[in-house]
Amino acid sequence: MLPFALLLLSADAAPATPTPPVERPRVIVLSDIGNEPDDSESLVRFLLYSDCFDVEGLVATTSVWQRDKVQPQLMRERIDAYEKVRPNLLRHAPTYPTADALRAVLRSGRAAYGMAGVGKGKDSDASRLIVQAVDRADKRPVWVLAWGGAVDLAQALWHVRATRSPAQVQAFLKKLRVYSISDQDDAGPWARQNFPSLFWIASIHGWGQYNMATWAGISSDRRNAEQFPDREMVTDGWLSQHIRRGPLGALYPLPEFIMEGDTPSFLHLIPNGLNDPEHPEQGGWGGRYMHAGPDGAGPFADVKDVFTRDGRIWSGNQASVYRWRAAFQNDFAARMAWSVDAKANHAPVVVAQGVAGLAPVRIKARAGETVTLDATGTRDPDGDALDYRWWQYREVGGIPGQPAVEIADAVTPRARFVAPAVKAPTALHLILEVRDQGTPPITRYRRVIVEVSPQ
Repeated sequence: MLPFALLLLSADAAPATPTPPVERPRVIVLSDIGNEPDDSESLVRFLLYSDCFDVEGLVATTSVWQRDKVQPQLMRERIDAYEKVRPNLLRHAPTYPTADALRAVLRSGRAAYGMAGVGKGKDSDASRLIVQAVDRADKRPVWVLAWGGAVDLAQALWHVRATRSPAQVQAFLKKLRVYSISDQDDAGPWARQNFPSLFWIASIHGWGQYNMATWAGISSDRRNAEQFPDREMVTDGWLSQHIRRGPLGALYPLPEFIMEGDTPSFLHLIPNGLNDPEHPEQGGWGGRYMHAGPDGAGPFADVKDVFTRDGRIWSGNQASVYRWRAAFQNDFAARMAWSVDAKANHAPVVVAQGVAGLAPVRIKARAGETVTLDATGTRDPDGDALDYRWWQYREVGGIPGQPAVEIADAVTPRARFVAPAVKAPTALHLILEVRDQGTPPITRYRRVIVEVSPQ
């Protein structure tokens, strides 16, 4: 897709022209809000990032935890609080939607559990909203984020298949993207089985075994300090100090179980220079996923990341989320500060290889050549000092991963490495991570993909 078009540069090329701006993702949220606090928590965070999205639906839905009722009033309550803080948010970003625009896309889903709510005569306001959004004359795909059950999505798919030709069904599916927080009813598995070409990100595991899911890395087991790094940033104390502030923060409940289990679905979409929504296999704040079948077949499913912090190795599918925890929690705290403070911290503006913007940059090199990685031109809008780190995201590409490279001057704006010996053309993913020294510190990224060819 054009917003994530990759620029092809030689290893020592002159600066290229800036890439086109990243398109705002079109988003519909399906939430079983009210069954426990985590959906309410995620919605508070989502509203603080609503300047990054075109919000086309907020749907209160059912799930295995809430089978026969929906609670749109809890969404409305948080939209009302958002309305109070929006004037302050606009001081920091001009594209926050009006509260009325959000209310206009608020829907109640069918108050039925899973496939019991799907079939002839079972269209709902929510299923019609999904169909209308995909049918709209807009080339951008529609992201459906399933925080609970998928009954209304399944009904939309059922309706389209029942009323359109096979070619029209395929055209509809090509415009649809789904990121589901595992399966919380039987409608999601039905949809994947009946529409196998549908772009779908999901942790697939034993029924109810949510502790095995990638998205659980958002906070993991908060009771176990040894299980993961940066545990202090998901504690009740940290949340009370940094998040439960102002009219919107007051509606952020403390967790009962996992904190914000649904949030990775839209962390995947936040334009931070790291995430490319169309490529879950590349990894980002929302985790890393690969096709479950060969040759790009099947849904995107869990994979393992490995990283080292302070001499300790962390690995597992949840590591693909919690490796970014300090960054996305500080980013959240900064956004909450936007809602109450006139003066607050803002993200660095990162330039890689002379290219501004957020899209990945490609450069070409031959094995044995020295490749220069260059962040010249990167700046901070608040004048904060910046910390730089270049590193290789080796897991991208699957097992056994990319050949390792040793990056010289990796904590400076200009770094370098020698392209490794390869037997076939190989893509190396180098991440530029730039963190400002503001309060709280905010991190932004650029991905440089180096295409190495044999000598």
